Amino acid sequence: MKSFKIYLVANKGEKSENEFLSILEASLKAKVDILQLREKNLSTLEFYNLALKVKALCEKYNTPFVVNDRIDIAMAVNANGVHIGQKDMPLKKARELLGEDKIIGLTINHKSELANIQGATYLGAGAVFATPSKQDCVVLGIDGLKEISKLTSLPIVAIGGIDETNLNLLKECNIQGIAVVRAIMQANDPYKATLNLRTNFDSVFVRK
Repeated sequence: MKSFKIYLVANKGEKSENEFLSILEASLKAKVDILQLREKNLSTLEFYNLALKVKALCEKYNTPFVVNDRIDIAMAVNANGVHIGQKDMPLKKARELLGEDKIIGLTINHKSELANIQGATYLGAGAVFATPSKQDCVVLGIDGLKEISKLTSLPIVAIGGIDETNLNLLKECNIQGIAVVRAIMQANDPYKATLNLRTNFDSVFVRK
């Protein structure tokens, strides 16, 4: 079974490529469990070239690499999988294109969306808290996350505004991982931030 404990969603933003890749490598050294490249403003060529470099880093540390939304990019670089949202390509078609062995994550914003999860590897449920990383997101809240986690046997990765300071609030939720952006990408020490998140996660969810 794949581990989703510490799931890094990485976005280059205004960082230089070297700075961006340095942050990713620090988190990989600290054994982030899975890494997603999420780019909304790059051209297809820029995204492809960056994905090749991120994939090479992930392979160096034997960490699964998934691409956000862009199935074409994921296929072109032979990523380990994709993460898609409710308005992206239908899950069934994504599975047809990628095959049975690839990871497919699906965003869930409401329990009603659990009706169409067949073929997903895991569910990204959120946003648990409001987050500046995705200002137009639906805020699910802790109760919404708890309810979704009771209604499916698929692994749940909680996402949205999660960091060291509020991770403990999720202790009653049956989740298998947390997806973070700012908690690592904007940390002064991404290596230490990743280690701290893992230690805290193991402490909060030790029963699992």
